[in-house]
Amino acid sequence: RRRSPATGDCGPPPAMTHSRPSSSSSSFPVGSRVTFTCAEGARRIPGLPDTTECLPGDIWSRLPEPCGRSCAVPTRLRFAALSKEDETRNFFPVGANVSYVCRPGYENTSESSPSSTCLHNLTWSQPAELCRSEYYC
Repeated sequence: RRRSPATGDCGPPPAMTHSRPSSSSSSFPVGSRVTFTCAEGARRIPGLPDTTECLPGDIWSRLPEPCGRSCAVPTRLRFAALSKEDETRNFFPVGANVSYVCRPGYENTSESSPSSTCLHNLTWSQPAELCRSEYYC
């Protein structure tokens, strides 16, 4: 017969895919807090909490996965810079898109902006070279 945790004890914290608990203990009295850190290859998702608490009733407070797989910061391009909006982001899940703005001295030669997508292998797709040097005929 499996020994159940003592009353007033939450047992091990919830399992996460990309995050690991700060403690490997399997016994946590009510009021205990456990903080999760990102596993290798995962990054912290901005704005999400990373701590769960053992609540009365022996249940852990709900905690969404605080980490996820993310591409690194997008590639710097010679002819274009990241858009202001994308420059401030630091989490890029698979499928995330970033767009670029032609640098000074380069003009956009098409209707669309150069862009790049975070691929399944966590690398960025190659942005199209849509900016031409104004000094180049």
